[in-house]
Amino acid sequence: MRNSPFALALSFALALFVAALSPRRALAQHAPEVIPDEIVLGFHPAENAQSLQQSADALARALSARIQLPVRAYVTLDYTSLVEAMRSGQVHFAWLTPAPLILAEQLFDAQVLLTQVRRGSPSYYAAIVVRDDSNIRTVEDLRGRTMAWVDPQSTSGFVIPRFLLAERGLDPQRMFRQQVFAGGHDAAVLAVYNGQVDAAAVWAEPPTDGGGAWVRFLRNRPPPRLRPILYSPAVPSDAVGVHPRFLREHPTLVRSVRSALLAMGQSDEGRAVLRRLNSTDGFVEANSAQYALVRRAYAASRALRPARGFERPWDVAIFTILCVFAGVLALPQWSKSARRRAWRGQFAWAALALAAVWGAIGAQLSLSKLVAGRANMLAFMRAMVPPDRAVLPSVIESAIVTAQLALVGTLLAVPLAVVLAFLAAENTMPSRPVRSIVRLALNLDRSVDTLILALVLVSAVGLGPLPGVLALAIHSVGALAKQFYETIETLDPGPPEAMRSVGMSPTQVLRWGVWPQFAAHFVGIVLFRFELNVRVSTVLGLVGAGGIGFLLMTYMRGAEYAKVTVVVAAIVAMVMALDAISSRLRRDAK
Repeated sequence: MRNSPFALALSFALALFVAALSPRRALAQHAPEVIPDEIVLGFHPAENAQSLQQSADALARALSARIQLPVRAYVTLDYTSLVEAMRSGQVHFAWLTPAPLILAEQLFDAQVLLTQVRRGSPSYYAAIVVRDDSNIRTVEDLRGRTMAWVDPQSTSGFVIPRFLLAERGLDPQRMFRQQVFAGGHDAAVLAVYNGQVDAAAVWAEPPTDGGGAWVRFLRNRPPPRLRPILYSPAVPSDAVGVHPRFLREHPTLVRSVRSALLAMGQSDEGRAVLRRLNSTDGFVEANSAQYALVRRAYAASRALRPARGFERPWDVAIFTILCVFAGVLALPQWSKSARRRAWRGQFAWAALALAAVWGAIGAQLSLSKLVAGRANMLAFMRAMVPPDRAVLPSVIESAIVTAQLALVGTLLAVPLAVVLAFLAAENTMPSRPVRSIVRLALNLDRSVDTLILALVLVSAVGLGPLPGVLALAIHSVGALAKQFYETIETLDPGPPEAMRSVGMSPTQVLRWGVWPQFAAHFVGIVLFRFELNVRVSTVLGLVGAGGIGFLLMTYMRGAEYAKVTVVVAAIVAMVMALDAISSRLRRDAK
């Protein structure tokens, strides 16, 4: 009976029934793991991004050889770009400092796999440093001073030090006269060294060793030295994290990557590759619980909010008065009599004078500061000469990439901008509601910065040139369309009206009555926008788009000013060439 056909059929039916009740479990147990075409590793540099890209590429090649699968390394200049690229699945594994790891946990439950070991320890420290010749001795002395942080997502350069200040009863929101973000630990150290700020928060080695970012980046520089006035408790080191979805879909591959990275730290060849990458000795197994201190500090930093009420009520009051002035000046009854027009002019000049004084105060405009800082400015300029010609090949290649990004971004925007311009111009679109809707859309488009658009697009299409190009195109649509429709509205209405009177179609009127007048302006506006996009594309290095902007930001943050000179010269040469081409094409279009 146990082996009867009926019993076998019943057993088979029950098995199918159980599988139908839990299809996902059945598929998970029996479906083969799909191997991706490549693995993408994401990095954010604590210092020179260009040298990190080379080290990251070396790590990618070594890892690829171990797991027998192509591995690609991507370096961004911004923590948030890396986290968003990981959330969208464009980056599979990310080398994350602790605070961005916590952010990734909160956004999409990122899983930590390994913790970095440096100098024999899987932890490091944060410190606040000042110059040796400063009279600042304790953190309480920082009240009313200037402070440099690294980045809002930097663990040792922002999150932990602010948490420690708050634990001591200090308000990091209000205690400083001015706060700036340096962008990198090297730049923060140099800002203190050059006297641009009073203090900075950076990474540190154990207090007993007395070292840290201030020793590493000032090693070959003359005094003054920097000294720490505050150390943090031990902080877990950088982590290698993975998206939970990638972990579920590729568990075997994730185990292989983890094992390969661990093995690299146990061989001389592997350690040589890792040490080029943030002085890493290797990795140890890690779990989320190890980062409890960072999680607590991160939550505290997010909880810090400005107190209710305005910090600068007089600025708000003057701004309100200026808005009232502007509203009164816009009233139509002001122009009904000569006397009122005279009063209007005096009123406008008074408002302008008040705005100028108010703006100068708010901008802390000070000729004495400029004169006092001339020595630092001259030192900066001396550091820019002679130019470092060794970087010229890299600069030329990056300039070509920048031109490509700007060209494609501009050309993608032109067709849509032309259509929207004709829909927004009074003399080509009779419907006022349509014009108002189109102009509102264009205003909204122009009000969103290119960098914000790029960061949003990173989450959709990942790191690389594409989000940068799309951000340029989207922003250029609004800017081009506004210039187009304002130009169209100034064209001579005679030819179009004459053509309409003889029965020409709207398309014919646009082709023969509007376009011949508009063509020369069109060429000039497009080329001017292309020139602007070349300059705007300098921020695209933040989303890993490459180009000359990546080099400029890297060299500036590393205080490699002789290399900055070469980059600036390349940008000037590009802009001058574009201006010459633009002038020639405008003459030909007339």
